[in-house]
Amino acid sequence: MPDEHTPSIVYHLDFAGRIPKGQVLHVDDRPGGQADVYLHPLHVREPLLWELNWLSLVHIGFGYWHQRSTHEDQVREDAEYLGIADSAWEIVPRSKMPKGRHIFFVESKGMIRWLIRSGSCTVTMQNAMNNLLLRAAGDGLWQQTWDDGKEHPIARPRNPLVAPPLVPTLV
Repeated sequence: MPDEHTPSIVYHLDFAGRIPKGQVLHVDDRPGGQADVYLHPLHVREPLLWELNWLSLVHIGFGYWHQRSTHEDQVREDAEYLGIADSAWEIVPRSKMPKGRHIFFVESKGMIRWLIRSGSCTVTMQNAMNNLLLRAAGDGLWQQTWDDGKEHPIARPRNPLVAPPLVPTLV
């Protein structure tokens, strides 16, 4: 569990039964920019979970995204379709992903697309995550902080990644 004063989103495989019956994910969104996201272990592969946590550390830890929600259960409410930001998971063929990666993001001001390698999660998980992102990012409960109009550097692994050619997007 991260320090209670450090903003973070941490993804977990839910072996303890935190996810309500009939669902594949559960979010504990807390004030102070912290959230724990529990994913059903039959709907996501562990390598994807590790990469999600690494990318979350970058996005939240460096302040590229921050929490605006006002109470713990607000993220679980139905989306209001405000369109503040466009964020979604998109499953793409393994051949379109950088070698060895399970997730790759494409981001610009007001948009982030999480490209997920085929086989890393189920379509059910993709749909559940997209519903969550529609509420969290789309309704502005979590906001991108690129307000200064500059392109911010995104932390990269030691070996630079090359974006896959012909990346499909939902824009």
